[in-house]
Amino acid sequence: ANHATPQPPSRLVHVGIPSSRHSSQLMPSAMTRDDYDAHLGYHPSVIPLDIRLGLTSSPGEEAVLRWGIIATGKVAHDFTQVLKFLRLSAGRHAVVAVGSRTKSRAEEFAVLHGIPAAYGSYEELCADPNVDIVYVASLHPDHRAHAEMALLQGKHVLVEKPICMKADDAQFLYDLGREKELFVGEGMWTRFFPAVEWTRMRLGDKGIGRTRVVCADFNIDGDDVGFYPTDSLYARVLGGGTCWTVGPYVIAAAMMPFGTEPDSIVANGVLANDGEDVGELAVGMTMTFKNCEESSSASSSDIRSPPTTMSIANGMVSYLAESSEETMYAGKGGRITVLGPAHCPTSARLTPKLSGRGNGASSLMIEGEDDDKTKAKNEITVEFPLPPSLPEIEYSGGILMPNSMGFIYEAEAVRRLIAVGEIAFPQWTPEESVGCIRTIEEILEQINQN
Repeated sequence: ANHATPQPPSRLVHVGIPSSRHSSQLMPSAMTRDDYDAHLGYHPSVIPLDIRLGLTSSPGEEAVLRWGIIATGKVAHDFTQVLKFLRLSAGRHAVVAVGSRTKSRAEEFAVLHGIPAAYGSYEELCADPNVDIVYVASLHPDHRAHAEMALLQGKHVLVEKPICMKADDAQFLYDLGREKELFVGEGMWTRFFPAVEWTRMRLGDKGIGRTRVVCADFNIDGDDVGFYPTDSLYARVLGGGTCWTVGPYVIAAAMMPFGTEPDSIVANGVLANDGEDVGELAVGMTMTFKNCEESSSASSSDIRSPPTTMSIANGMVSYLAESSEETMYAGKGGRITVLGPAHCPTSARLTPKLSGRGNGASSLMIEGEDDDKTKAKNEITVEFPLPPSLPEIEYSGGILMPNSMGFIYEAEAVRRLIAVGEIAFPQWTPEESVGCIRTIEEILEQINQN
C-alpha cells in the first residue's frame, strides 16, 4: 500500500535544543503529554510504525475484526476487556467466541464478557466460521499446537509471548502463515506502546546517534504473582522460569536498535536449591550487537567514535525482588530512558549529551541569549496516558494486570495489517521473534536449564 504518512498535529510543547556537535541531531521539539484518540486508534503525535512505513493507513471503512479467544486466564481476560473497549469506542473489533478445556469454564467466561459462542475444546473454536483471528493465550508449551490448529483452519493468529519455546517451532508457524497467506504475530505488546514508538524514532541519526549501550531490567517479586513452586511462573512443565516469562521483554528491548538477535551473549543464572522442578529464578546477560548503522558513522554526534561497529547491552530478569524496570539507550548524542514499567510504559525521557563528562547538567544554554534568561530544561519527558476504563469493563471484572489497557495499540495494529493483507508485524518482525527465542535457548544452555 502507498499511503501518505500523516503529519503530527501542533499540540507539542517546544523546548529549545542548542546547536552543538553532541545535540545538533536531536529533535528540536518535545511533547509533555498526548492523549489517546479512539477514532485513530493511537496517540496523534506518534504515528505507529506500520503507518509510517506506508504498510497501512489510519482507520477507514474496514470490516470488523472478529476474534476467538483460546484460554480463559488473566491475560485472556484483560485482552478481551481491551477488545471490548475498542468495540465500544470505535466499533472495529468484536469477540465472537471463546474456547477452554472445559465447556463450563468457557461458558462462565462468555457470560462474563458477553461473548455469543463458548466451546469446550480449542478445535471447535478454531473451526467456527465466524472467527477471523484466534488469540492464543494458553500455557507456553501449548502455543505451537494451538496456533497451528488455528492456521490449518484458515484463521489468522496472535500468539502471546513467547510464541513458542523452540526457535524451530516459531519459524514453523511463521512459515505456515506465509504459505497460507495468514497473519502470524507474537504478542510483544511493548513494541506498540507510543512511548516505545517515540523512543524508536529518536534512535540513530535523528536522535541520540548510533545506540552504543543498552541497559534493561525486569525484576519482580515472585510472591506478588503466584505460589511457589506450582504456579506457571515457576513450574517448568508449565513453561515457567524467568527466561520465558520476563526474559523476552528484556531481550526485545536490547534488540530494538539493531533489529536482530545478538552476535554473542554471556549469561549467568540463579537456580532454586530445594530440588523442585522449577525454572531459573534470575538471569543476568550481556549481549553484543553489530551496529546496523555503521554506514552513518560520520554523523556529527559520532564524529569521534571509538574504532568499533559493536554495541553492548546488559539485561537482568528475576523473581527475587521488584526493581524500577527501566530501559536505557545511550548514544554519543545523549540517552533515552523508557520509564518503568518498561514492558508496558506510558512515558519516556530524553537526556541530551553536553560536552564533557557528567551528562547530567540541569540545563542547556541556548546560544545567543543572556545566560540568566536562556535556560531550558535538559531532560524532556513525554507522557502517553492510557485511556480510562469504561463502566462495561468495570462491571465485568475490570483490568487485572498492570497497564493492560495498553493492549489497544497491539490490537489496532493487528487490525490495520490484516485489513490490507499484511501477514506480519513490522514492529516485531518474525526474524526478531525467532531470534529472541534462539537467544533464550542459548541462555538456558549456558545456565544448564535446557
